[in-house]
Amino acid sequence: MLPARGAIVRGGLPRETEEQMEIDLDLWGKSKGLDRPYPVICHLLDAAAMAEALWESYLPPALRSFIANSLSVSEEAARKLVGFWAGLHDIGKCMACFQLQDPVAFGLLDGYPDVAGENQRHEYAAHVWLSRPLSRMGYDARSPRSAAFVVAQMLGGHHGRYSVRDHRECRAPAAAVLPELGDGKWEEQREALFSTVARIVDPPSAPPAVTPVAAELICGLVILADWLVSQDVHLIKRLPEVPTVADGLKAHYERSLHLAPSLIDEAGLAPVHLRSGTFADEFPHIETPNDLQRSISENLPHLLSGGPGLLLVTAPMGAGKTEAVFHGARLLGEASGVPGFLFTLPTMATADQMYGRTRAYGERRAEDDAALTLLHSMSWLNDAYTGTGTDSTVITDDTSLRAPEWLHGRKRGLLASMGVGTVDQALLAVLPLKHSALRMLGLATKVLIVDEVHAYDAYMQGLLAETLTWLGALGVPVVLMSATLPTRIASRLMAAYLRGAGHPDSPLPSIRYPGWAYADATTGQISSFDVTAKAVDLHLEVRQAPISGAVMDRSAALRELLNPLVENGGCAAVVCNTVAEAQETYRFLMKWFDGLQTDSVPELTLLHARFPARRREELTRQVTADFGKCSTCEDLAACEHRPHAAVLVATQVIEQSLDLDFDLLISDLAPIALLLQRAGRCHRHDGRIRPSWAAVPRLAVLRPSRADGGLALPGSWPFVYSRALLRRTDELLNDRVIAIPDDVQGLVEEVYDDAFASGQLDDDALEWLGQEMAGLSMADVTAIPDPDEISSLHEFTMSEASEDLISTRLGADSVRVLCAYTGDDGALYLDRDCSTKLPDLEKIPRRLIKQVLAETIPLRAGLLKDRDIATDPPASWGSNAWLRDITIISLKRDTEGYFSKSVGPKRFVLDERLGLWIREGEQE
Repeated sequence: MLPARGAIVRGGLPRETEEQMEIDLDLWGKSKGLDRPYPVICHLLDAAAMAEALWESYLPPALRSFIANSLSVSEEAARKLVGFWAGLHDIGKCMACFQLQDPVAFGLLDGYPDVAGENQRHEYAAHVWLSRPLSRMGYDARSPRSAAFVVAQMLGGHHGRYSVRDHRECRAPAAAVLPELGDGKWEEQREALFSTVARIVDPPSAPPAVTPVAAELICGLVILADWLVSQDVHLIKRLPEVPTVADGLKAHYERSLHLAPSLIDEAGLAPVHLRSGTFADEFPHIETPNDLQRSISENLPHLLSGGPGLLLVTAPMGAGKTEAVFHGARLLGEASGVPGFLFTLPTMATADQMYGRTRAYGERRAEDDAALTLLHSMSWLNDAYTGTGTDSTVITDDTSLRAPEWLHGRKRGLLASMGVGTVDQALLAVLPLKHSALRMLGLATKVLIVDEVHAYDAYMQGLLAETLTWLGALGVPVVLMSATLPTRIASRLMAAYLRGAGHPDSPLPSIRYPGWAYADATTGQISSFDVTAKAVDLHLEVRQAPISGAVMDRSAALRELLNPLVENGGCAAVVCNTVAEAQETYRFLMKWFDGLQTDSVPELTLLHARFPARRREELTRQVTADFGKCSTCEDLAACEHRPHAAVLVATQVIEQSLDLDFDLLISDLAPIALLLQRAGRCHRHDGRIRPSWAAVPRLAVLRPSRADGGLALPGSWPFVYSRALLRRTDELLNDRVIAIPDDVQGLVEEVYDDAFASGQLDDDALEWLGQEMAGLSMADVTAIPDPDEISSLHEFTMSEASEDLISTRLGADSVRVLCAYTGDDGALYLDRDCSTKLPDLEKIPRRLIKQVLAETIPLRAGLLKDRDIATDPPASWGSNAWLRDITIISLKRDTEGYFSKSVGPKRFVLDERLGLWIREGEQE
């Protein structure tokens, strides 16, 4: 029986009005690159179908439940609502200023009134217009926070940024707020589009409320659906099927429902299914799990009945934390209904190293095809990841394949079921930036693993705490790992997660070291476990390195420490606090070794961050081959790949996640936690035959000292480490034996916590405390509000800062520099032979983009404050997302044969062995 005249049906319009409105299939939604325009109604129905399919196959069960509960509806009702809302996202394209963007298509429209006014964004038009028809469907519209206005604002944010309207605008008619919407047939067609989507998708009744948190996640799903059905290949395939009359739209929608799952799979968005099993099943090559691995595998399953939680693992370097965490993350994901994981680390180099281990794990344990992405700005340069193309890796149970290119697009990699990347990829989700919805969605669909938690500064620690609060609220499992974590940081992070989960007053235990703790997000209960670890006596010795002015002389100490290696062989690492000091140390050792009257001169390698990316990758592979655990030798004692005598000079790049082993570790004075990290590379691999002079693990610390024996810090060190931490560490150091793991936590606490216990703060301590407080405060101010405090979607994207700018701040204020070579013709070249010019094409092939990125170097922005050092890039780079922010330094061959450029008192020199060498006080 038909409803009575004037009755409201599910489409929200009187039936007679709906019947009078014929959809105009000449209103276009997509046209670029197509033989003919694609109707907007077809695109809306495609997006609706895709959103429903993503709800079923992409969203994990836990997230579906969270969203449905937030809407106070069933999961089936939530699925249909999400589909319906996605089907409205581009309704603002029914507007003259948008349709005019394709003049040919606009010429086909008939009977539409002229509309004066400025050009307006179609997503903002949707935001302004949608609340009124939604209210006619029964959506609450009493205030800007009511469901009608939240849904309208959400859909207005589908291009990445939410707009905001004041209370008076929400009450006014849409045409009064935005005259460019137009009236007459423009308004009739918007009503027809709305009604047709409602009739075909058939949504349930309006939810009583839509929270900003749920809307943020749903917006991410809408954006994802829109992107998937907007692919050229999809539109070209669908064009021949476009109905010629409105009666065919229902069939078009059903066809879209049928095609959506294959589009999801082709994009690499299929969820991973990791095989269940014991620790031994996951890591059969580990014949006897250590106590940490055994404790987690035996005890963690009994704590997971409540669902999600936070697992904190604190254990020494080389204690098998990575395998224990892979196993623990898989157990957490199973219990929480969140498959897959994102493994984050401090630097691109550590992420690159972990990518290989993660891929090997996935290849063994994934039941079905699933994409694994590498997430950082230079992932293109990792050949293990990209191969010869630019696709992500798909993992199956028996091989590695290449996934479609889709996941390699900007902002998409986080959406894959498994990922490895730098920690900023996760932290960006809680900053009010464009496309926050996509980042939040990507983060909420997998277990987050954060390695080297101790390595982040106060600002990043603050952002990590904000991230954990959000993940606690969303019911997302988290794993934190550290070898040297102060209790105050561990407590802050655990409390942040529990606060988000609704347990702000949970008592926090002291950190067990070595050990692990689990915080249950459902109950707020925390369980802690002690474990045993391999006992190592680290022999610490302090060597004085005299300092004159701001320069530290390491030569005498290095000669004394390395003489046994020169005479009898062995492998040592010398870790310097700055790149410049590492370069000078390398030059000293090179001159010494070159003068040796012997046939067995030690091999010498320099590794730091100021090499071109291509060269740094080559050096990292060489260093890993020379000093890592040989993959082809089961018996390390018989390994023939390790050099007889070799010295690696490096900076902090080797102190995290690189599995290297040395007979001796020499380090500049550094905060105690980092000294212990560096010492973890000494005698790391059991079974190696050591030279007689290296019978025990030794850490030699070079202490910069005045003539009277007092500590004197080089001028550059306070830019790297806090004076207070360096002085406090210096007070603890003497020739002694450090028992690992027994002494580790006490030493860390004494430097990082007890420095302020007495209340007698010197200037250095006050400076450090001020920096810590400033960093935490900055994180609190810049991050989005907590989930229970956010009142408007606008707060998710209110910052005008770009993602690249914020990523730079997270990356220690670095810029990416390309040192280009000036040829005799005055043109700029990528290579010193001047055979490959910088590309300047309207469309730059990815092969050339990759070639350019391979020659770039990260550099602290402050080093480029003399802006005349920079050369303008080719004009075409301005429109290329990968190249537009590169700073170019043009080098010329100087009288010494180097390629260099002088600016003020600095001379920038690029050398194959030294990397980018910045020589102070020199000019051409």
